[in-house]
Amino acid sequence: MRKQLNLIQFSRALVPLFVILLHAKAFMATYFHYDFLHLPHVARSGGVYYFFALSGFMVYYLYHKDFGNQGKVKDYLYKRFIRIYPFYWILTLCILPVYFIFPSLGSGNERHIGHIIASFLLYPDDEYPILSVAWSLSHTVFFYLIISLSFFEKKFVSVFIPAVWGFLSLLFSIEVLKSSHYFINFLFSFNNLIFLLGVACAYLVTKIPIQMGISKVMIFTGLIGFPLSWINEEFGYFNIDLQITTTISSIFLLIGFSSIDLQREITIPKMAKFLGDASFSIYLTHFTCMSALSIILSSMTILKIPNFLLAILLIVFSIIFGSIIHVLLEKPLNRKLRNLYNRKKGFPFRWKPSA
Repeated sequence: MRKQLNLIQFSRALVPLFVILLHAKAFMATYFHYDFLHLPHVARSGGVYYFFALSGFMVYYLYHKDFGNQGKVKDYLYKRFIRIYPFYWILTLCILPVYFIFPSLGSGNERHIGHIIASFLLYPDDEYPILSVAWSLSHTVFFYLIISLSFFEKKFVSVFIPAVWGFLSLLFSIEVLKSSHYFINFLFSFNNLIFLLGVACAYLVTKIPIQMGISKVMIFTGLIGFPLSWINEEFGYFNIDLQITTTISSIFLLIGFSSIDLQREITIPKMAKFLGDASFSIYLTHFTCMSALSIILSSMTILKIPNFLLAILLIVFSIIFGSIIHVLLEKPLNRKLRNLYNRKKGFPFRWKPSA
């Protein structure tokens, strides 16, 4: 029986939190001309790279014992499908009419049928999806498809093809190979290496116990690595891309959290667990929530709220809104889809959420 990874579960809340901070900064600059965080030139938080690494970690941790068992690939693909697509489709359907009613809010491509189809499929077409933050899901879905090859018995399919894909991704990342074609660059993106580093982290901590003191140092280093990456991106102390530094920080966090989880029974507060559970909803809804709230508040000229408090309001409200969506939509939807699948397979039990 797999061990419950409570610290890893809580760490899922880091993904939307880091992203929300930097998006709040952008909205405050655009709508209120306020330099929140005092990092005007930092456009990315790196939180999504932790999401990529964590996804790679969890896929290996949950499924590695089934690799080579071709009969398990259907279960794997179905569970990955219902984890992402149905909830994402509902959110996209809710947002799509806005771009037809208020075209000025978008770039225009949101009303093109080709882009609408690509967005629903999470197919990369060199444009942000209609639900813009879902660009990361395109990479995630592609990674899940690559990992599905590991369930096949033939080594050419399960080992050779993923290994070649990973090696080509490395060559493109260090620019030994180059392409001007967006789709080629997507197939062999550096993001692929982040997923694979997450897989490597899971393999490492399940094979080698890491001392508690070292794990705690790694967690501290990983946590402080994100704000230090932002500062370096802003002031250019070192010529290292933020994607590299936040990926390294993500790896430290993953190894530190998971190694402690695997060696001790860790109890986390209920609210921390809830935020981890709700992280996907918070991540997918926060940008739209912040956008709507910024438009409303910026139009209320008689409302005098200090800019710093406005930024906090954007952050808190987007977390609350995403949490409500999780409780009312994402969680019951996933439960129903899992129970439906279990009934079709003849399982006598109901689904219970896992880490």
